[in-house]
Amino acid sequence: MVNRFTTLLVLLLLGITSACAAELTARVDRHQLNQEEHILLTLELINSDTRLRAEGVKPNIDLTLLSDNFTLSRPSASNHYNIYQGRGRSRSTLTVTLFPKAAGRFTLPPFEVDGLRTQPITVEVTAASSAAPPALFVRSGSNKNSLWVNEQLVVYLDLYHRVTLNKASLGDNLETEPTQIELLPYWKLEPSRRQEQFQGYTYDVERTAWAIFPQTSGKLTVQLPDVWVVSQQAGETQQRLEHQRLNVEVKPLPVGLPADIIIGKPTIEQTRLPQQNPQHQLTHWTVTVTAPVAVTTLPERLPTAALPEGLRLYADTARRDTTLDSSGIIDRADYVLSIMPQQSGQFELPPLQIPYFDPILGQADYIELPGQTLNINPAPLPESQNSPLPAITTPTPQGGLNIKLGDWFWPATSALFATLWLITLQRGRRQRPAATTTTPQETAAPAPQIPRHPLQQQLLKALNSTTLEAGLTQWQKDHPDEQHVATAVRAVQRLCYGKGQTDDPAVTQQVNEAIAILNRRTITTHCKKPDPWQPEAFTVGKIIKNKPH
Repeated sequence: MVNRFTTLLVLLLLGITSACAAELTARVDRHQLNQEEHILLTLELINSDTRLRAEGVKPNIDLTLLSDNFTLSRPSASNHYNIYQGRGRSRSTLTVTLFPKAAGRFTLPPFEVDGLRTQPITVEVTAASSAAPPALFVRSGSNKNSLWVNEQLVVYLDLYHRVTLNKASLGDNLETEPTQIELLPYWKLEPSRRQEQFQGYTYDVERTAWAIFPQTSGKLTVQLPDVWVVSQQAGETQQRLEHQRLNVEVKPLPVGLPADIIIGKPTIEQTRLPQQNPQHQLTHWTVTVTAPVAVTTLPERLPTAALPEGLRLYADTARRDTTLDSSGIIDRADYVLSIMPQQSGQFELPPLQIPYFDPILGQADYIELPGQTLNINPAPLPESQNSPLPAITTPTPQGGLNIKLGDWFWPATSALFATLWLITLQRGRRQRPAATTTTPQETAAPAPQIPRHPLQQQLLKALNSTTLEAGLTQWQKDHPDEQHVATAVRAVQRLCYGKGQTDDPAVTQQVNEAIAILNRRTITTHCKKPDPWQPEAFTVGKIIKNKPH
């Protein structure tokens, strides 16, 4: 009797120990499949403090054992803890999708974790059902296998299909090694579609591409994402088209070249200067530079040579525009150059030179834009409220020193207003404020109106300004990329202040277009508080308080 009781107790203890022991298992969702199909491998570890890991720090599952016969998806891990005793307190699961590389009979090797070992699994892969090319496949590539630092690298994925797709998406993001893609200048380009013949079949091809600009030399590995597709032929079953890896060599630039030099030959164009240009009036032309470089790589200002004596150059900052398509990035910059001729005559402008690095020859070079001939006709200095006040020189009785108006006019004016303000302040302290009435005789006469050209008057009204120059300055501050209004203003200024100018239908058309733009967009007006030191801010002995806006 005692022996039976002892035997039952031992068996019970062994059962409890067995129930609480760790266990590692492996299974697949099918053992037979077609070469175009895939299987799901699941590894499960229960009753253990260890978690299954195939990636990251210290992985304990080596999935490279399967890479000879299968292409693997990215593994997925999950962990679960059960509070109920006797049902497996912990459970760690690792799943991975296997895509056979060829037909045949394959054995999945056993895996070991903490002294536990799985059983090997045998699967049988049959060949494709027909000799016809696949209905779906992916090709990848790049525009070059060797490039220079900061040169544009275009990598692409082409999805070929001759069946209708219900859904197609990328399984992951683009990755690069050793430098992560997030640390590199890169752009996902616009997708494109085309048709292509392959082995006697017509395929629809959808391209997804990226532009990358490597910044360090050495080997660069690009990991393209896999593609998941659901087609009408496969019903609701997802098909995975494996990811691709590309290796490129990045070469360092020659020593001594600036880091921001343009990589790749640019193109340069310019508009023609007018045949005749009046003296003392701005003459404009535009230079356009395009290059296969990253966004904002082109210089902010165009490098220009010194002009002949008698000419002054004003260069605007670049107006940028970038074109992205599946073939890469083309960056464009428009530079508006203006010349103020201070003398009449014929001038030869110097050529424009843009330095760049030629990736084919492996050396620095430059592209040159020929200079133009500028003909300047004599003309008097324009006198208008839109022009700056010219410097006036006054000969001294001794005949030795010339004093400019600007050297004494503003200091004297400031001193005069300060004196008047102090007098008004002192009078206000001695006298009590009294209401005053203004008689018709005391009303100041209105300022004489300066006759304006009708086109000038229309632009002033649209700009809500008293001068064209002030209105244009405020407009360009709020709309720096808009050029039609500036073109119209300059054309009206030339029309109004140029010698012998007559009405031009082209100028009228420019003004009408500018007014239409001004009416569509709101010019931002900055609200300014009244200046308390201006004379109108005072009455007799009392300062008028500013009304709140």
